[in-house]
Amino acid sequence: MNRRSSSTSNSKRNIVFLLKLVAAICLLAGYIYHVLPQYENGYNASLIDKVERLESIDGPKIVLLGHSSLTFGIDSERIEEAFGMPVVNMGLHGGNGNAFHEEMAKYNVAQGDIYIICHSDYDDDNVIQDAMTAWSSIENHLNLWKILRVNDIGTMAKSFPIYLKHCLGYHSAGTGNQDPGGLYARSAFNEYGDVALLREGNQYTFEGEVVPPGIGDAAVDRINELNGYLARRGATLLVAGYPIGNGNVTAEAAEFEAFQEQLADRLDCPVISNYVDYMFDYRYFYDTNLHLNTEGVALRTGQLISDIKRWKSTGTDADMDMDEYADIIADDNLPHIDYMDQYLDALGKARDRYTIIISAGDGASAAMSEELRKGFQAIGLSADWPHRDGDGYVAVVEQGQLIAEEFGDEELEVSGTFDSGSMAYSITIGQRNQGGGSSILLNGQEYSRHAEGLNFVVYSNETHRILDEVVFYTCSPESKAMR
Repeated sequence: MNRRSSSTSNSKRNIVFLLKLVAAICLLAGYIYHVLPQYENGYNASLIDKVERLESIDGPKIVLLGHSSLTFGIDSERIEEAFGMPVVNMGLHGGNGNAFHEEMAKYNVAQGDIYIICHSDYDDDNVIQDAMTAWSSIENHLNLWKILRVNDIGTMAKSFPIYLKHCLGYHSAGTGNQDPGGLYARSAFNEYGDVALLREGNQYTFEGEVVPPGIGDAAVDRINELNGYLARRGATLLVAGYPIGNGNVTAEAAEFEAFQEQLADRLDCPVISNYVDYMFDYRYFYDTNLHLNTEGVALRTGQLISDIKRWKSTGTDADMDMDEYADIIADDNLPHIDYMDQYLDALGKARDRYTIIISAGDGASAAMSEELRKGFQAIGLSADWPHRDGDGYVAVVEQGQLIAEEFGDEELEVSGTFDSGSMAYSITIGQRNQGGGSSILLNGQEYSRHAEGLNFVVYSNETHRILDEVVFYTCSPESKAMR
């Protein structure tokens, strides 16, 4: 055989091998595609519906960008009604990373669109944090793959074998694509992209310190680039606040104010929120430090609507120099006060803005000083509290006006409404010989912190939310707070 015929034979064998290899790859790819998806009814699969809604809207819309603090923190229908523009809540999962959520802004951009970033951190490392979360979000839905950037390909490729292994296991067991039910399911979302199931009460305990987010170059540069991308298409990018648990392990409001000012200085787009406005009492959080219960959702949504309206009227960043923000900072600092004399002083300065509810069981009058008596009178109480050692006590002061006050050594019970009838209260002190336990019900929910001591619940008539609930053990000389 001559050299030419040998070379031709080798070429034919190579071509046959390549054809077989391509065929094998195609068969493997076809099988994998057949196996996928396996997470189609899970929480992250809600991205399918969110993108579908985003692409279906013609004309200007409001698009919310961020992680699960949006899915568990916004009533999009209220925002839509407030501005007459369709709203899409694109919030998903923190494991995807900030950049993943920001890339969602590139679907169906229209002139007049408003995109609002609500991150809880601005110091990310510009990567997908949990590629398995990202795979369960996009699976084999190719129209979702445009969210991925070039620098995400390596991260996603490395985790694909693990993702595929999970999928093959679900497929083999016949357990894939099941609806897990509850809050963390695709079925929990409404048409706007909100988790719409009722969430009552509080299941989360704040233990680690709550501090302002970091700000890094990567996030700042990326958001500024996105701002330019949207501006060239006639759309607007804004940055708004996220829910911040406010209580005894939370940094002072002034620290969040400083963060806000630094962020506004570094971003090209407006920062429309004052972050102290989003410092909500811990009771408004449901199952994580960023997920709100239904009551908290109403507060956060109302605040965002106010922020957007303020921006529409001014076109500028939020301004912490306005007089009203001294009140906001005072409100947010209230849950950080640990001593009753200081607490009464703060209440006295703000009594025109608050409704103050007080209950005291048997023995709460011990160690009551003359200074504390004057503090009680300064917030609007008419009596020389306490009337008699060992008496139970209940009082309600609304914006400096005393609307209920009773003493006695028998069971006490008062009820009524405040804040133009929107809040109903029922306060009960048990009989002295039965322990004198305290109960404070507001709209049917219990707010009394303990059976013993002096219980306060403080409500803002300006923001229509509870600012603090605390008990002071007056039998102690320090009268220190317990929250």
